[in-house]
Amino acid sequence: MFNVIINNTHAASSLNNMYQYSFKNGSFTVEEGSEMMITSMQIPYSWYNITARYNNNSFKIYWPTASSTYTPYTVTIPDGFYGTTAINYFIQQFCIENKLYLQNADGDNVYYISAAYNPTYYANQIILKKVPSTLPAGYANPGMTFPTTARTPYIEILDNNFGKLIGFSVGNYGENKTADYSVNSNIIPQGANVNSIVVKCSLVNNGVSNQSDVMDAFPINGTFGANLNYTNNIEKWTDLSPGKYNNMIVTLVDQNFNDINILDNNLLINFLIRTKK
Repeated sequence: MFNVIINNTHAASSLNNMYQYSFKNGSFTVEEGSEMMITSMQIPYSWYNITARYNNNSFKIYWPTASSTYTPYTVTIPDGFYGTTAINYFIQQFCIENKLYLQNADGDNVYYISAAYNPTYYANQIILKKVPSTLPAGYANPGMTFPTTARTPYIEILDNNFGKLIGFSVGNYGENKTADYSVNSNIIPQGANVNSIVVKCSLVNNGVSNQSDVMDAFPINGTFGANLNYTNNIEKWTDLSPGKYNNMIVTLVDQNFNDINILDNNLLINFLIRTKK
């Protein structure tokens, strides 16, 4: 039985999801009937859920100007890991930068666009408030241009993957509304592209999978920024292809076999290789 450990010294791709282990003395013979399993794995949860690479980082805001016209704004979210609350904070910051807000008598910012998570319906919610046509009593205006008719702004979900992330199909939400408006997502929000990690290995011969090098898989069982820990509580041996090898390549992909862009490669994977008796 052989013990093989993969760590960050074996990183072999710019995405940090591929690792190459070179065998001692330049070769290793895999005998007929050999098997391998993962005994344990620790990996930092360090891949973003919103990125330009995923094409899920932009949508549009339309701000009312006259009775039927709007000024469009394209909102582009920087690569990062965002829950609904973080997306809402980014929208608020965008409104501040573009002077799309007022301040009430207490000096608090008043926003006319917000996003919230609605746990009752397993949905996200877009909330739009009517923008006044004149400055309300006691309010201060940092520079917002008032519409000629009081109306809500509206959101356009573009033909990209942002809508899938937050749970809204492509289209406009809140257009031509003259009263406060809110709507729940009309599709199930994904929240994150990666729900599970699939481990592939170049030595594996998995005869029951369309991906013949699939070795194991485990769910995301931690929060962003923390370590994901996986321990095999049962023996899950996978057949290996017999032959002589200089190295083995381990690749980490998501549940749909897409590459993952791992930021922190300070991981450890412990493999056992055995030959059947």
